[in-house]
Amino acid sequence: MDRPRVLVVAGYDPSGGAGVLADVKTLESHGVYGYAVCTAITWQNERVVRRVDWLPEKDVLEQVDVCFEAAGFDWVKIGIMPSIGLVGRVVRHIRQWNPGVRVVWDPVIRSSSGTDFWVKTEGWEEVAAQCFVMTPNWEEMGWLAADGEGVKRCGCHLLLKGGHHPEHPGRDYLWMEGKMEVLEPVDGGAVYPKHGSGCVLASALAANLALGYALPVAAVRAKGYVRNFLSSNKSLLGWHDCIS
Repeated sequence: MDRPRVLVVAGYDPSGGAGVLADVKTLESHGVYGYAVCTAITWQNERVVRRVDWLPEKDVLEQVDVCFEAAGFDWVKIGIMPSIGLVGRVVRHIRQWNPGVRVVWDPVIRSSSGTDFWVKTEGWEEVAAQCFVMTPNWEEMGWLAADGEGVKRCGCHLLLKGGHHPEHPGRDYLWMEGKMEVLEPVDGGAVYPKHGSGCVLASALAANLALGYALPVAAVRAKGYVRNFLSSNKSLLGWHDCIS
């Protein structure tokens, strides 16, 4: 296979707006082949989450094993999980297959429709230290580090998604190696709210990293992709037919 591969570990959303379906569509649009490990079956659409059934840990880990038996992965994107502890155990399990694997962790604490996935946030710093980059949105960062010191305690790079920023929506912040870069919204045309936009941004970032772009460039390219996704139509479900 002459395409890079990315393993995504996330939930199944029947609408395809979020979760592994959105992840794989985003990867495919970038010319990256995506394998998907399912952590949960959700009963949802773009407007409501009615039910979430979490798969047992052993089933999640067995899916990881089956994927690695078929292919090698240098990049992994992780989405919804029932707990921070399970995220850490999955990352450690993946490292048994590839000690040098780099993880893009999208810490989805609550769905856009208001369903909570985590009960506790303690221990997130230890898990973040095992990852390459973490991609919380503005609200999630506040829940993880209400004291405002989360960036200092985060042991990996951080792309803070600004879609929920009360004053500057669309302004993202990239922290790497002790320095911060501000990523302003991409100009051009109207954008519309989309279900799963955070998943798409994290997957677009993973895709560009797997394609060999450095993190600052990958972040800019991912932001451009999401801008096209948000402007693709006026519904809550976006199209994945336009590379940035």
